[in-house]
Amino acid sequence: MSTSVSAVDVRVIYPEFEPTIEGKEVDWIYGDYLMSNDQISLTIAAPIATRDANLTVREIGASILDLSVNDASNDQLSAYIPGALRYQFFDPSKVDVGREGDTVYWTCESSNTVADDGTQANVRYELTEGQPYVVATVTITGEKAKDIKAFDQIRADKTFDLIDVDQFAVSQDAFFRAVIGFQSASSDKPLAWKEKKKRTKELHFASEQVEAVENGIRWSVRIYPASSVTDLQSVAKDNGSASAMRTFEVMTDAPAQEGQAFVRRATIRIAAEGQDIAKAEAIQADDQGIAKLRLPAGDYQVQVNAAGYQPLSQTLTLAAEASTSTLALQGFSGFSALVTDGEGRQIPAKATVYSVDGNDPDFGPDSTRTFIKNCVYAVHGGMMVPLNPGKYEVHFSHGPEFNSESRQFEVAAGKTVDLQVQLPHVVDTTGWVSAELHSHSSPSGDNTSDQFGRVENLLCEHLEFAPCTEHARISTYVPHLEAMGLVDAMATCSGMEVTGRPLPVNHQNSFPLQRFPHTQNGGGPRSDVNPVVQIERIAMWDNGSDKIVQMNHPNLHQIYGDLDVDGQPDEGFRKMLQFTDVIEVHPLQTIFDDVASTPPNVREMRIPLFQWMQLLNQGYRIPGVINTDAHYNHHGSGWRRNWFASSTDDPAKISTDEMVRQSEAGHVIMSTGPYMTVTATSPSFDRVAIPGDDLVAKDGKVKMHVTVQCPNWLDVNRVQLFINGRASEEHNWTRKSNPDQFGDADSVVKFDTKFDVELESDAHLIVATIGEGMTMQKVMGPGNGDRAPIAVSNPVFVDLDGSGFDHNHDELGLPLPKQTEHHHHDHDDHDHVH
Repeated sequence: MSTSVSAVDVRVIYPEFEPTIEGKEVDWIYGDYLMSNDQISLTIAAPIATRDANLTVREIGASILDLSVNDASNDQLSAYIPGALRYQFFDPSKVDVGREGDTVYWTCESSNTVADDGTQANVRYELTEGQPYVVATVTITGEKAKDIKAFDQIRADKTFDLIDVDQFAVSQDAFFRAVIGFQSASSDKPLAWKEKKKRTKELHFASEQVEAVENGIRWSVRIYPASSVTDLQSVAKDNGSASAMRTFEVMTDAPAQEGQAFVRRATIRIAAEGQDIAKAEAIQADDQGIAKLRLPAGDYQVQVNAAGYQPLSQTLTLAAEASTSTLALQGFSGFSALVTDGEGRQIPAKATVYSVDGNDPDFGPDSTRTFIKNCVYAVHGGMMVPLNPGKYEVHFSHGPEFNSESRQFEVAAGKTVDLQVQLPHVVDTTGWVSAELHSHSSPSGDNTSDQFGRVENLLCEHLEFAPCTEHARISTYVPHLEAMGLVDAMATCSGMEVTGRPLPVNHQNSFPLQRFPHTQNGGGPRSDVNPVVQIERIAMWDNGSDKIVQMNHPNLHQIYGDLDVDGQPDEGFRKMLQFTDVIEVHPLQTIFDDVASTPPNVREMRIPLFQWMQLLNQGYRIPGVINTDAHYNHHGSGWRRNWFASSTDDPAKISTDEMVRQSEAGHVIMSTGPYMTVTATSPSFDRVAIPGDDLVAKDGKVKMHVTVQCPNWLDVNRVQLFINGRASEEHNWTRKSNPDQFGDADSVVKFDTKFDVELESDAHLIVATIGEGMTMQKVMGPGNGDRAPIAVSNPVFVDLDGSGFDHNHDELGLPLPKQTEHHHHDHDDHDHVH
């Protein structure tokens, strides 16, 4: 149940009293405080030692987490932190709330000072009915209070700019329509910005903005949420009493249909009569074409600009009361497309738009949704794309099981190019489903990407199973799938990445996990400075339920036996391995590299695939996986994936429990695109072995069957067998040396070969394929698309005598860090404790 209040109020948030603040950066939980009046709303983090807003905004008690104008609710603030984390607010008994006339207040005393200098801080927030700002006051007392520098901290990431406007220090995110104005309560002089780090902005107070009080100092700031700089300037005059909320709605003549991917983004300039409109702020309209701001009554000039339309200029007369004005753009130019599979069914699709004779279009930042940089993500297959006149090349795709289609065309002014695009499902993956086990968006705290856009990425790249794995918070993709009407299109579950230090060893994903909305970490476990403690905590979470614990992007050298990465063997964090179900081993290219001859520095030992094969040889039978670890939405998902064995090919019927079992069993193919199957048989064994399986071959003879399939935008030219992690010279096929073994450029099946392997002792067999000298451009865009198409299987374990697999201890030419007293142990019977 959500409840809003009309009068000025402050109270604790609980399930029957939830804020109605909207925006992609909302972070409140039960136990925090809501302060609101008729103008604005904000939430204040409860002063508890464990109160974290997200991964990177931590120990945040007494800070403002969410802040927005009521009639244009859109929180984009990570946090306003009074005192800049120099004081800890960990004691809820020190909170006092109350009312003084038309003003409510919230105040809290600090529990500790980080500097241990004997000073104490008091934070006080005041909100008065009718005022468009909240007043934050910090008071420092103690013998050394006069030595304390007066500054606060702001976390407003990625697309925010720091500027000065009139008497304000302003944090502005123009695209996401969020402005926060900070004004000294005691001086017209603007406060001073200092950007200490990429994410950390400090707000400094000059001496005349700091008040001397008994045994201390005090500074105060008025904090105004606004939708734009123009909006801020309006409400700064007479507290906005002469201004009313104006809604500007951009309408267009684009022939868009319901269900199509389509946005009405535009920039709007507004100037009062007699002012130079060329100097007016460019205000961003949202995806629905809506821009809201407060303006006084009067006559205004308005200009609207958007790619694919004629510019619009008109005059408006605004009355004293709130109003809505329609701004009609004409002359649409661009293209429409309907994307179907080979059976004529509409499918989610990505369109990557390149300009032939100029700069590629830029629809919006990599943190937004649907129209992202030069990509359009159309989850229902239809799209209406505005473009300026010119020549374009568009690549339509739906992941590596489907052909892509490229279209070149010219857009004329006022004209629409209509396209019917068919992407046949050419790669046969019957019995296997594609999975992404590691993605992020804004709730993670180390990025600002729209989570809705992450789900669009996953759907349009044809990921069939994708748990939600935000940093430090159990979250869910289900509301987005429901909003899209595509719950049956992708299987998912709640999970999280528990992210601790040291990096990179102490990051682990886990799923499925029980989610408890609006609680700390979504009900998930906290990190720990000891990686062994942390991973065991995850494994035991939810009463030791069956779950995947995935070791993310590890330095396995450090984990195995060099915890301080000083090059000297020690105990490492090896106990982590007993709680690990799967290990991320990307980049896959490493399997073809001569790592032993040119090893990286131990502190930068990011060669997990090679190290994974070393560990396999020591008896650590932990399956490998690869994931994108995507943080932003421009070609974020899809360029790495896993195929899991599955009893169903229908995402609506995929069982999370089965995905857990299949991944634990190592029934996994890892790939940047090519789909590979690997089977092994022996006269001694009555079943066909797939990756992850054991195979008894008492005569040492194994017959293998490897196939590789690719859509028309991928290819491979090499297939290689690895025996116990070493490339087999006898089993290396290249298109140059073995042209008859490879399909031609138009073939889906690129390789389909059965071959014999003779072994003298137990061995694990891994198969890899690669398109050497090839890329995944232009479907996967720059950066990730420059990588080679490659796939690597998990191993088949061949047991020659039927007594159980014996590992060979081969370190592949690069010694593992081992203490002299350490002896090898047989890990084949090693059981995970969860």
